[in-house]
Amino acid sequence: MNAKEAKQSIVTFVEESTTIVGDGWEVSDGPGLGKCGLGLEQGGVQYVYAMVRAASADPKADVVAVERHWKDLGVTTERYQTGGEDPILGVRGRGGPVSSSDFRADPRGYTIDGSSQCIAGDFDKMSLEGQE
Repeated sequence: MNAKEAKQSIVTFVEESTTIVGDGWEVSDGPGLGKCGLGLEQGGVQYVYAMVRAASADPKADVVAVERHWKDLGVTTERYQTGGEDPILGVRGRGGPVSSSDFRADPRGYTIDGSSQCIAGDFDKMSLEGQE
């Protein structure tokens, strides 16, 4: 996978994930270039992308729907919730088409974000060349 494909893959993943929950999403961050490791102290790059929208009336059902979609794509998922009287629900993912992903179903607003697979690349050089 090259940089252009990595960037497109995370945009596609996040935007397809938002359609599972409905309309009204806006870009919050990215797609932006980030650093990652390929192992044995070899650096690489990945793209990060996030979208936000207002919460719906049924966050639990939305978490289930996003988790099912991600599993269909080969993503390994883990549900979570925060403590307190009004917990925030969510699901994290790894693998498949992404390095990591997160759907946070906060009653104050939803966020879906993800990081592309790590690819070979020089972050500093790519940043200077405007490949963000």
